[in-house]
Amino acid sequence: MQKFLFLALGFLAVPALTCLSQDLAADIQTMRASYAASGNIVTLDKHTLVIEPNMPGPVCALPKEVAGKTTWSYFAFPLASITVPLETVDETLITEDRVFTSPDAARAYKPGDVGDTTMVVVMGVEGKQFHTLMYDRDKLAQLGPGVHNSSEYDQAPDNVEAFGLTFADSAAAQAFVDALRNAVSIAKKQTVAKAELQGR
Repeated sequence: MQKFLFLALGFLAVPALTCLSQDLAADIQTMRASYAASGNIVTLDKHTLVIEPNMPGPVCALPKEVAGKTTWSYFAFPLASITVPLETVDETLITEDRVFTSPDAARAYKPGDVGDTTMVVVMGVEGKQFHTLMYDRDKLAQLGPGVHNSSEYDQAPDNVEAFGLTFADSAAAQAFVDALRNAVSIAKKQTVAKAELQGR
């Protein structure tokens, strides 16, 4: 009887995993579509994405009002690619900020102005890092248009605890973030369910 119960539970788990797989594929497609203007997303396997931002990425200027004064933080993400195993993303720490990408943003800024770009920052779970390919922004800019060898702009592997993506369209950024959170949650559930099935 107990063996029969385990078999029945196993058969019930298979349709649930299939449904989760369909939802995950839909979320990945949403991410791909919403990020299309900013770069490319390919899948290494059903739980691993490779995000390839357009190069060079913009320098993002983020204003902050402190005691009546505006201070600025600057972010540049010189990333040719980021390998993202979905289970390594902390979906609770994905942030969005409106930022400015104009070189004279600090000079032209007036309190209340809204940035032209949405910056999404993705953090890994504690102890995990993302494998990336980084490059030298200045060297890439000096090369001008055309096809160049990656060694000309010092492309090299690196590991990071977080990475940033930019979106000119705020609705696309929100769609990406929602789909990423869903995809991460589903991937983690699938991993747990698979481990439970294998343990029976």
